Amino acid sequence: MGRRLAVAALLVLLAPAARAQVFPGKIDPDGYTFEKIQQALPEYFQSVGDFRARPADIPDVFGPGAVLRVGNVYMKVTNFGHCGNFFTNLSSDPAGQWPGASGVEYLSTIRLAVAAKNPQATDPNTIRRVSYLFEWRPPTLDPIDKIYKSYDGIINGARFVNDDKPDLDARGVPRIDEDFLDGRDDDLDGKIDEDFGALGQAEYTCLMRDDTREALNSNFNEKHVPLGLEVRQAAWAYSIPGFSDFDVIEYTIYNKSGHTLDSMCVGWLVDMDCGPVSSSSFFRDDLDLPGYPSGEFVTLTSPNDKRLQDSTMRGDDPTNPRDADVKADSALCPRFTLRINGFSIADDNGDEQQTKGIPSFLLVNATIDPLGHNGPSKVAFNSFRSFTAQTPFVQGGNPIVDQQRFEMMSGTTKPTGIDPETGFINVLPGDQKGDYVEWCSVGPYRNIVDGGSIQATVAFQVLPGPGLAQDNYQDALSYQSDYDNYKAGILPWATMKEKYPSLDNALAIQVAYEGIWGEKTELSGHPEWPYLTNGHGRETAIIAPPGTGSIDADPDCRELPNHTNVTENAYEWFDYDCNYCTGAFNSKVNPKRGMFHYTWNVGAPPPNPDTNVGVGYNYTANPDRQYVPAGDGAITLAWNNLSEVTTDPKSGVFDFRGYKVWKAANWTRPVGSAGPSDDDWSLMGEFRSFNYLIYRQSRVPPDTIWMRANYDSLDFIANGKNACPQVFFPNYFDPDSQRYVGPKQVRLCLNRFDLWERQSGIVIRPNPNLNCEGYPGACKQDLGVVLSPNLGCDESKSDNPIKEFRVHYPVGRYELVDHEVKNGFVYFYSVTAFDSCSGSPELNGRRAAVEAEGVVPQLSASRTHHDVWVVPNPYRGYTSIAARPSSWDLTPNATDPTGTHIDFLGLPPEKWTIKIFTVSGDLVAELHSDDPINESLRGTVVGADGKVRPGSNKQQDNPDDGQARWNLISRNGQDIVSGIYLFTVDSKKGTQRGKFVVIR
Repeated sequence: MGRRLAVAALLVLLAPAARAQVFPGKIDPDGYTFEKIQQALPEYFQSVGDFRARPADIPDVFGPGAVLRVGNVYMKVTNFGHCGNFFTNLSSDPAGQWPGASGVEYLSTIRLAVAAKNPQATDPNTIRRVSYLFEWRPPTLDPIDKIYKSYDGIINGARFVNDDKPDLDARGVPRIDEDFLDGRDDDLDGKIDEDFGALGQAEYTCLMRDDTREALNSNFNEKHVPLGLEVRQAAWAYSIPGFSDFDVIEYTIYNKSGHTLDSMCVGWLVDMDCGPVSSSSFFRDDLDLPGYPSGEFVTLTSPNDKRLQDSTMRGDDPTNPRDADVKADSALCPRFTLRINGFSIADDNGDEQQTKGIPSFLLVNATIDPLGHNGPSKVAFNSFRSFTAQTPFVQGGNPIVDQQRFEMMSGTTKPTGIDPETGFINVLPGDQKGDYVEWCSVGPYRNIVDGGSIQATVAFQVLPGPGLAQDNYQDALSYQSDYDNYKAGILPWATMKEKYPSLDNALAIQVAYEGIWGEKTELSGHPEWPYLTNGHGRETAIIAPPGTGSIDADPDCRELPNHTNVTENAYEWFDYDCNYCTGAFNSKVNPKRGMFHYTWNVGAPPPNPDTNVGVGYNYTANPDRQYVPAGDGAITLAWNNLSEVTTDPKSGVFDFRGYKVWKAANWTRPVGSAGPSDDDWSLMGEFRSFNYLIYRQSRVPPDTIWMRANYDSLDFIANGKNACPQVFFPNYFDPDSQRYVGPKQVRLCLNRFDLWERQSGIVIRPNPNLNCEGYPGACKQDLGVVLSPNLGCDESKSDNPIKEFRVHYPVGRYELVDHEVKNGFVYFYSVTAFDSCSGSPELNGRRAAVEAEGVVPQLSASRTHHDVWVVPNPYRGYTSIAARPSSWDLTPNATDPTGTHIDFLGLPPEKWTIKIFTVSGDLVAELHSDDPINESLRGTVVGADGKVRPGSNKQQDNPDDGQARWNLISRNGQDIVSGIYLFTVDSKKGTQRGKFVVIR
């Protein structure tokens, strides 16, 4: 289908509603209409009336952007000032759906605002300004300033590790995780993205600035005055149990203005909407829950957390000012207190059990000053307000200009919505349902010098409500009284966590962020980490600025009234919060040393491998695409070995165990769905890696020990020979007949790294002819600890762990062909990885796909020997998709306004042109073999060679593709009517003619 037809159809079908407002029936909190958005984002529109974003490296507003989808919360990430998707009438990307691609939304947008005072400004109108929403842009419109994807364990992305050692600063101190993943040389060492810290099973990072040409031109209500700020934004998600119902966004704001900024605050407009997208007014019946969940909660310290600082870690010399002043037979921190700062929204009636969740916005962390001189002394909101759309600012509604935003964010507008003693939200819930919007902020931070920075971390979570879906709101209203009873010791924690899943999950997020304190060792990768406390409970590091020689630091609570002289050569540590639990130290070893703080201490399954159905591989112009998925009555699924060569980020162990291959068929694109939901997937097979340790004869992976009894001799292992035991398979797949033959016992011969399935006996062997990544140069490889059954994922604690290098291989290392498909229908595939450790639960990657990753098998051009024909013929159109005879039809959406197609089959292998006419000879449409068919879903792709290519597929996707589709839209952008249509196919073979019938 040509792009011109798609754009024209989009204009005809969607323009009236789109130009009225951003979403039919929804009033944007800031008053943005489609026209105003188009004016604010001119670089996203190629020309008037063109609904395509430009450039494609910036997230496509109207097509697939960067969507976190490894967990249960599917959230869109952008690099123009917000996360979410308030273009939902033009893009099928989820804003914040849960669970997965369910079509039930819980978010519209999270919009970033940073306020500051410019002490050097002379114009009163420019002293206090706020950079907000579209006033944040990528530094340039060049391909380098795109959103980058990574994951925990990626090469060069190991956290707290000097990936590019030796890399030292001017003082000779190692620089660790200093090169933010943004495609730029941030540390000016001549290398790009060589040492960064990645988080989660999927992470998106990007840069944004408030002083670009595009930002300066994005005027709305008033002229934008930049503060000279740069934001490093990182958003990530987890796929592991207990951590899959939230997404995290971390903002690091740098002052790049060239002078000091004062009274800096970070804030967010949060527009959470609860309900199924299939309902045109799902956002109108929400109710707000300010302060749900919030509070202080006591948490027991984990036994493996060195913040316990028990008698094995503490000296008993009371004269040592750096020693603990408590008894040596007690633990300093058997428990610690965590703060939860959040607010939520709930649907009023559950939408007939469709809207079962409650979305919450949580403040996870923010820069603090324990003394309270230059910033808040604890992590808490500075201001909060909740209101329905269109409420005036003076009545507690939305600020629409910088002066109002600054006053509200800085807390000068009263009431602030925050209890001054506890720091928690004290706003009462609204008394009517509607489209609720919240504003919140943290700060203020004083005297942020040029080059200085502050950081704020938030999370968006969705959890089941405390009652049935229709009772979620009423049941959640009892939270405050229950919390008061908990604080009074009347209500136990077990009752609180069971009744309020949102609270339990919010606390899990804080526990994960707080992490643990532990030893730094060479094996864990942190032997040279410079930031280690030199005394019990000392959490604040101070060093004198270069060139000052030394400074006198404020005394802490254990040194009053004396000052400590701090030099510019080394950090000195202070206990400004008077809390032994915020700095762990061991004074019973020689030399004495501090413990390492492992934040975001979350386990991880191996990352899912890259496959040939991904949009970054499966596009026609890709010169490296050796494994085309779509075949004739078959789909070839190929993937690389990324999962096998990535060590666990916590242990450094190669803990990969196998792959699960998933398939989704019969997807009809429900309204609001970005891809198959959890219920759409079926398991094709679970393939375990055969990976014996031939140099450790007595130790094999734990779940294959049972096979040892079938060995004729352990010489099989010692000599590296095939192990060929007799194995019983419940439903054996016969490779000769290519069919399942039922229960059978056969001799199974395997080599190292073969994949095999226990149920069927299917064996997938690595491609021996595939060159490694890096060929013809040095092979790319990773070093890690070998997994063993004795220690499992605790292998890193062994005195002499075995390490090995594993080589990276590209897509095609493994290959599986699915013959259970029909030409012309769309299918989705996902390959997930799982690990295996002795005594630990199996961790799995999440299955997921978006519409752009769908694969459609095509009739082979080489096996057709007659004229071109049309399927279905006749075509019968029905208003209801369920009544349509062709089950390949999909629900119409912004990128596919008709949702249907007819296909031309039997096309020649060379280039061709199809012309479609009415019986009176009028030209209706013209198709070409090189027309893009999914350009509205895909942008450009930057290849490994640095070249930018179209990321779409063509009608003739490969030389053997003998099938093409047409969406029944004329060249004038109109739906065709009932009638008989004629067509011609022109190619080197000559001209072929045919006809088909359309019945509307």
